[in-house]
Amino acid sequence: MWVWDYKINKAWKPITDDGWQWFLVRKINYGDFAGITKDMLKKYFPKIKKWLDSGKKTMIENFLQR
Repeated sequence: MWVWDYKINKAWKPITDDGWQWFLVRKINYGDFAGITKDMLKKYFPKIKKWLDSGKKTMIENFLQR
């Protein structure tokens, strides 16, 4: 999965699991945590962690352990 940025409508939401993974990686890596729930992170984190910035990955791992 290659993450790159472009303008998307703020109301846009992914439909597929692959879309959600891309969307979450994009938001997390750019520091936009608005609208990301703990349930979303629990579901998708195992699949997206290899694409995340190392500091953000560690932060989310600690968050999910609590």
